[in-house]
Amino acid sequence: MLAVLTSGRGRLNGLAFAIGFVVGQLVCCVIAFSLGAAASPHRDERFPLLQALVVIALGVALIAAAVWLRRHRREPRPSLLSTRAEQLKARLSTLHLPTAVGTGLVLGFGGPKRITITLLVAATVTASSASDAGSVSLAVLYVAVATVLVWVPVLLYVVFGDRAAEWIARAQERASAHKDALTFWPSAVLGVVLVVDGVVQLFS
Repeated sequence: MLAVLTSGRGRLNGLAFAIGFVVGQLVCCVIAFSLGAAASPHRDERFPLLQALVVIALGVALIAAAVWLRRHRREPRPSLLSTRAEQLKARLSTLHLPTAVGTGLVLGFGGPKRITITLLVAATVTASSASDAGSVSLAVLYVAVATVLVWVPVLLYVVFGDRAAEWIARAQERASAHKDALTFWPSAVLGVVLVVDGVVQLFS
């Protein structure tokens, strides 16, 4: 995002990229929710015991992952992935308006990790007892959260210009410096919340 905002026409390219990114995530979300609705046509058939066990299992998995990452810290090393990331940043810094939209659309639709998370969210919502309006609201909320690291920097840059780019760069440096904590604590806290929620479901 920082590379796009400093590409020469930061406001236009940033807006175009953000719009494409949000639309790409929205398209992915619509496809995932359609698949989820087709796979679970009978919403009234609920399996509370199975749901509670799945929630507990996910919570335990998150806690285990957080602990493993905490105990196996590694110093950052140059890799093929980091080289590709640098190449991608270089290309993003020279984007024009049409390619900014297209690139945002492709990246917004996502790679394997983003698509997997979207599928999991869609499966969770469609398997719940939420109404159609509630499902739509949850889908919109998910898209907003999933794309927050794109549209928030763009809004800041539109309002504050180059100062926002400096803020984003400093935030990126702080995030890199505290990467372990930013990975451990959200995973651990969310894992505990899921375990507690699953246990409450078991005994309710």
